[in-house]
Amino acid sequence: MKKRNKGITLIALVITIIVLLILAGVTIATLTGDNGILTKATEAKEQTELADEKEKVELSATGALAKANGGEIIQDNLEEELGKYFETGKYAVESGTNEDGTEGYIITITENDPNGRTYFVDKNGNMKDYIEREPEETPDDATVTELSEMRYGVIEVEFLSGTSYNTTATPNHPVLKDGMTAIIYNETDGTTQDVSDDSRTDWYSYIETTDSDMSDGGTTDGGNSHWANAKVTVNNVDSYFVWIPRYAYRIIYFDTEEHENAYRAGTLTEKDALANNQIVGYSDARGIVTAEGKKPTDVASQTAISVNDKYFKTHPVFDGDVNYGGWAEDDGTPVKLEGIWVAKYEASQVSGTTTPKFEPEVLGWTDQTIGDMYTYAREYNANLNSHMMKNSEWGVVAYLTESKYGRNGTEITPNMTVYTGGMKEFEKNTKQSSTGNVYGIYDLSGGNKEYVAGFDNKNKSFPNYGESFAGKDKESDAYSTAYEGENEYKYGDATYETKQWNNCYTSENSMDRFCSRGGACNHSYNNLYKDKELFMYSDEHGRDGCTFRVCLAIQ
Repeated sequence: MKKRNKGITLIALVITIIVLLILAGVTIATLTGDNGILTKATEAKEQTELADEKEKVELSATGALAKANGGEIIQDNLEEELGKYFETGKYAVESGTNEDGTEGYIITITENDPNGRTYFVDKNGNMKDYIEREPEETPDDATVTELSEMRYGVIEVEFLSGTSYNTTATPNHPVLKDGMTAIIYNETDGTTQDVSDDSRTDWYSYIETTDSDMSDGGTTDGGNSHWANAKVTVNNVDSYFVWIPRYAYRIIYFDTEEHENAYRAGTLTEKDALANNQIVGYSDARGIVTAEGKKPTDVASQTAISVNDKYFKTHPVFDGDVNYGGWAEDDGTPVKLEGIWVAKYEASQVSGTTTPKFEPEVLGWTDQTIGDMYTYAREYNANLNSHMMKNSEWGVVAYLTESKYGRNGTEITPNMTVYTGGMKEFEKNTKQSSTGNVYGIYDLSGGNKEYVAGFDNKNKSFPNYGESFAGKDKESDAYSTAYEGENEYKYGDATYETKQWNNCYTSENSMDRFCSRGGACNHSYNNLYKDKELFMYSDEHGRDGCTFRVCLAIQ
């Protein structure tokens, strides 16, 4: 009998292949997929890393608390403890607040995740999940009549961490780039010393101003704040700049100067003042409102930063809306800033050039066209985003100066010369400074009248002016109409919000095209808030005796 060869049939082969594919699929699914072995292994690895990371942060917080000797954790100790567990550059610490308003430290770890994992440790050493605090929407209140009194106001400032809306007791560390050197002053003779390690924080301080006699509600003997100062070197010429860190503010308006000063001195609380009808209203994130929160003027509200149930608003210079004085990329993308650098003195001229410099005890640079001032400021140091000081930036300096971190309500003494810093020995002219000591900004009152980059946009035809502001919204403040009334202002520009302060009155007449600030040494109305001629002179060629100042928007 002939044997048959036994082999696999085509059907059996197909079935075998199908079975093998099914088995392969099951195996792959077992290894991968949301519940696969490999996925679970990866998740387990990440969970282990996360648990280990959290434990190291907790140990660091415990160690920092132990060093506090019964007090609160300080940032330096926390950073030192983290350095025991993480490589240099793999961790970062900044002061801030959690979503619930608790103050502490925001810790970012990049050891296992290049995007960084963020933790929050409060000042008592407790670790929590970090949730960034977002601004709150403010209520839409009914419009009422005009505030009866706005002369007696107190500006309150809350520093903000990084580019966030988190309040912090420690203002942002100054941002320095190539060509900038942190400096400290000898307050006796005004000489400077370079800071070898600008990552330290002991070369500046933004602390509350105190006075041996606070009966006037201000400081007369000089301030306690040492605002950060830096030297900028351009073509071997040194200029001096002062750091204004990111902050939010509100203004409380009182009915009398007596109550204003009592509040500054701490002998009158806001609660008692409200109960006794001694507060007229506020300028805050709700707009300008009465003591009951009703809007007397039709102005736009901003998102609010709530501090002890009070409505603070970020100063617009720091918040990226170019319509209100913020900064932006060249393509218009909004840029939130950690702070800005402001020239310490009015501009003087590097001999034989069109380059400005900012140093004390020299003649101010005057009699240039506004267009040239704008151009010289832009060309000063493009790498540092140098630009002619905007009206809004004048306001951000004025408000910090007015706060307890500056002169605390004491009016700046005018510079009655045309020399920067008040002619010779500027270090002795500290009452002309924004801090009452050598670390502040000079020439804000008196000196030469200063043009700022703020103009009436009603008529865009600027013959002989070159339209230098055209298409550069981030570098100027354009007002929709001439300054004809109380509603035409921008938040934070130190005009309407501070009208009538220090006997300074806002004009009710329409003005011309360009904005000047600070007054001049030969006029009786030199004043930090001077807006008597907000839009002055229709002559776009500039004016004899007028100068300018530069700001740096470093990201």
